[in-house]
Amino acid sequence: STISLRSRPTDAMVAVRDFIVDAGLDEHYAARFVEQGVDTVDDLRYERDLDALLEDVGVRDDDAATFREALKRALAGEKKRAPSGDDLAEAVKASMASSRARQGLDGDGAGGSGRVTGGAVRMGGAKVEDYAPKLTLDDAVTEDVNARLGVATAKEIEDILAAHRDKDFLRLLKLREVPIDSLGKVEWSGHEAVKTNEIAMRCKLLSLRLDKSRNAHAKAPAAQRAVKNVLDLLSHKDTRKEYLTLAVRRKVEELRAEGKIQGGGHVSFTGVHYGSGAAATRAAEENYVSKDMLNEMPTYDETIHLDMSDENARAAFAARGAEPKKSSAPKVDVSSIRAKLASKTKKPRFM
Repeated sequence: STISLRSRPTDAMVAVRDFIVDAGLDEHYAARFVEQGVDTVDDLRYERDLDALLEDVGVRDDDAATFREALKRALAGEKKRAPSGDDLAEAVKASMASSRARQGLDGDGAGGSGRVTGGAVRMGGAKVEDYAPKLTLDDAVTEDVNARLGVATAKEIEDILAAHRDKDFLRLLKLREVPIDSLGKVEWSGHEAVKTNEIAMRCKLLSLRLDKSRNAHAKAPAAQRAVKNVLDLLSHKDTRKEYLTLAVRRKVEELRAEGKIQGGGHVSFTGVHYGSGAAATRAAEENYVSKDMLNEMPTYDETIHLDMSDENARAAFAARGAEPKKSSAPKVDVSSIRAKLASKTKKPRFM
C-alpha cells in the first residue's frame, strides 16, 4: 500500500517520552513535561523561555545541556529532511490513479485503452455528473443579498413604481410628511422637498441602486425612469409646487377622514384657506403665469407604467421621446442695454 507523505511521522512529531529516552535522559522527566503541556517535540519549537521550562521540570546542569543539544539536532533534522525519490514517485502514481478513477477511465496511466466506463466525459475530463448542480436561491435569500449589496430589492422597486403611479413623490423618496399644523397651515421652509440639492442627491443614490449594470430585476429600468422623472419634476419651481400641492391635498383628506381638520375651505400649496382667503388663493392660482415660459417644463411620464407589448403603448412612448422642445430664450445684447442706461444717468449740463 502507498504511504502518504503527510502520514509519515517526523522528528518534531515524536512524543516527548521517546525523545527523552533516545537522548539518554531519565524517563521520569517525560511526565513532568506533559504536566507543563509539552506532549511532542514540536511543542518545544516555539517555546519562548526554554530555560524557565527546564527549571520548572527539574532538568538541570548536565541533563539540561544534553536536552538542549538533542532538541537542536531534532529541529535541525526536521528542517533539512526532504522526501526521497521513491516517496515522490509513489505519491505521483497514487495521484494519477485517483484522478483516472474519478474520471471513470479504464487502463493504467501508461497507455491504457482510455475507454469511458461511466457517463460522457467532457473535454476537461470531468463527467456531466461531476459538475455541481445549478442552485436556485429562495426569493427571501435573494432579497437579503440585494439589500446587503445596496441594490434595490423587488419590494422597493414595486414601491417606487406604485408611488410614481400615485404621484406621491414624498413617499417615493422617503421624505418627511407634509408639514401641516392643526389649523391646516403648511410651512414648507426647511423641508427636504424644496431643497434642490437634497432631491438631486436622493435621486442619484436611488438611481445607482436601480442601475441595470448592478440590478438584474426586470422592472429596475422602469423604476429608474420613474426616479429620473421625479428629479425633473421636483427640480423645476412650477412643477414642484404643483405636485407638492397634490401632497397637501392628499394629507388634508386623510386628516379630514380622521376628524382632525374640519371640512370646507380651499386647499393650496400653503394649506387650507377659508372665506375671502380661499377666494383670493383660488384666483391667484387661476391667473398664475409662469416666469419660465421660454424654457421647457418637465411633464409627468405616464408611459413608465404602460405595457410595452401593446402597440398603442409603444406609440405613446415614441411620441413622448419625439416631443418638440420649446426654444430657449433669445439672446439679449447686454452691452447695448448698459450703454442706454449709462446715457440716461449722465448729469445735466449747467451754465
